[in-house]
Amino acid sequence: MMKRFFHCLLLLLSACLALPAQQREKRPLWKAELAGALNNCDAWEVEPSVAFLPVPYAGLSAGLLFTRPYHGESPGGVSRDRQFCWSSTDNHAAAYFLALRPALLLESPKLWLGRDKDYALFLSLAPGLTVPLPANREFAIDYYPNRPGTWTAVRREHVGNKGARTVYYHLRTACSLEVDGGLILAAYYTCSDFDLFGGSRNIVVEGKKLALPRRRLMHSFGLSVGYRF
Repeated sequence: MMKRFFHCLLLLLSACLALPAQQREKRPLWKAELAGALNNCDAWEVEPSVAFLPVPYAGLSAGLLFTRPYHGESPGGVSRDRQFCWSSTDNHAAAYFLALRPALLLESPKLWLGRDKDYALFLSLAPGLTVPLPANREFAIDYYPNRPGTWTAVRREHVGNKGARTVYYHLRTACSLEVDGGLILAAYYTCSDFDLFGGSRNIVVEGKKLALPRRRLMHSFGLSVGYRF
């Protein structure tokens, strides 16, 4: 599936570049965008992206997804001999923070509004990939004496994940309002099988895998501002 996706990207890009230069330069070819969203994994998302649309209504986009749970998620537990408590040194150590998002971008024809046709509504659809960077998480855990009021770590260990999934899929739909001059405001929805904790699910501490939240699908709702040039 991943190879087919990249083959489609290459074919589309080749076809676009084969067009006469004058035809490609009649309209803005690039779009930069900054998006922010909340999802059903109790996390926020910020995604700057850039899109190249060498033909009307179709192109390629690439985004860099930053995401974090907005509630503290600090894996922790008790050692098997019950002598120590342990916890990660970072509240969000088990979650992904960064992912690459390449996608196909398809836009509908614009519906121009206003007396002077200064505003336009259009819809967009972007199927793509979500690639966590890196796929496998590594972090440190501290051990504390299992006694009330004791917070001084007696030792620190590093743990790492193996065998994490490296590629996920997503589909984004958006309704956009474009102002004459290139400014674009949009509301969007993204559905993905991206696992926010996928890079830590195989980590074993004290003989047990981490107890991490799990969602079958990630649903994100957000707003974005962009500029076409």
